[in-house]
Amino acid sequence: MYSFAQLEAFTAVAEQGSLSQAAVKLKKDRTTLRDLIDFLEDGLGYRLFLREGRALRLTPEGEQLQRQAHLLMRQVRAFEAFAREVPFSATQDISLVYDPFTPRAFLQTLIAEMAKRKVRLSLTCASRDEAEGWLAGGHADLGICQARNRSVGSEMEWRALGAIDMDFYASAMLFTETASPLSLLDLSLVPQVIMHAASDEPVARRLQISGHTIFTNELEMVRGLMEQGCGWGFLPTHLHAQRWKNVKRLRTEVGSQGISQTMVTIWKPGSDKRETIDDVLSILPTLWQNSMA
Repeated sequence: MYSFAQLEAFTAVAEQGSLSQAAVKLKKDRTTLRDLIDFLEDGLGYRLFLREGRALRLTPEGEQLQRQAHLLMRQVRAFEAFAREVPFSATQDISLVYDPFTPRAFLQTLIAEMAKRKVRLSLTCASRDEAEGWLAGGHADLGICQARNRSVGSEMEWRALGAIDMDFYASAMLFTETASPLSLLDLSLVPQVIMHAASDEPVARRLQISGHTIFTNELEMVRGLMEQGCGWGFLPTHLHAQRWKNVKRLRTEVGSQGISQTMVTIWKPGSDKRETIDDVLSILPTLWQNSMA
């Protein structure tokens, strides 16, 4: 019923106290502002200003309306500012679910790259089973997980991303009476901290050596358990567990050369975000190499 131009003219005149000063502020003709105010008053059915020579003073009704008009104009200006930024703001979003073993340095590199590309990136740490479920249900767009060495079926596509080196770690208070290098039998007799949820059975079983296991998929909890000597861990070297308090690398009969886990990227084909997903897939190998160098 009332135009933006009318409300703009009303608030400007109310703030400036005269048509002339409001016209200068809005860079509009004085007559145009007067007509807009007149049309607004006619539509409302009551006066907004009292004419006192060249000055204009708000009527009691005008004072009440000014407060509402002022709030409305602030919202309009906020809308204008937002609208101007739309072409430069993020135009797409990607949801990534990642395995607990995924290097955090790689994820930070990915976050920075997506920010430069104006892509909103959401990240969630989860087990492989959870990742596949979220991808199948459309709750995630990409997954980065340990390879299971089995087919993912026709519902998923996958691509090898890289490998992470593994090694054995434990608190200095463990294995104090056991000769080095440790055998697998020695390891099997002491509780093992496994950095996966117990429900992620295929992955957990592949990592499990000890008959006594402690599960957690949160890095800080792994660190706490290890530092307190609750168990030893078979962990990615990129976690730098040897830097944790009282934690050291273990010498074992199997050594650590060539012990690694392959990481893969998985996704559900046919997504409406296919162009963005393809763009992310194309840069992941380079980001992985740079972050793992």
